[in-house]
Amino acid sequence: MRPTTDLLPWALLSIAALVMSGAAADALRKAASPELQAIEAKACDTPGCAATKEAPRRYVLPADAFALDSAELPSVLTPPLDEVAAVLRTPQPHAIRIEVHTDASGPPEARRALTQRRADAIKAYLVEHGVDATVLHAVGMGSSSPRPGLDPYAAANRRVEIVRL
Repeated sequence: MRPTTDLLPWALLSIAALVMSGAAADALRKAASPELQAIEAKACDTPGCAATKEAPRRYVLPADAFALDSAELPSVLTPPLDEVAAVLRTPQPHAIRIEVHTDASGPPEARRALTQRRADAIKAYLVEHGVDATVLHAVGMGSSSPRPGLDPYAAANRRVEIVRL
């Protein structure tokens, strides 16, 4: 495991960065899970909402802060998650999707299961810190969505994305 001092600057900078979302990537995510379609439909259930709904925003954190094969939330991620929780504690007209990604190392089902446990841990942390559980949806993406242009085994594919739908 890396020393906390190596990851802290990356984590703090990453939470501040908004990453533009691609329509193709969102379409793939929606097609992959009927559950996601249902929660996204709930995100805009008031008349006229579809016309004014803002584009999704993504907060990206490094998932390589997690210990190998562990879903225990590393302390280096708590400061940026506290900032996210502070924003999300206000009433949300949008659903929030917590996506955890990994690289292509290891069996695909094991990677998906691990990322789901990590996403659930992040959701639990946010709920414990005052975020409404009904707007949060935790999704373990495994290695199904590598960053465009990167080797599937690249460390940059190991990430957490908190997406406002």
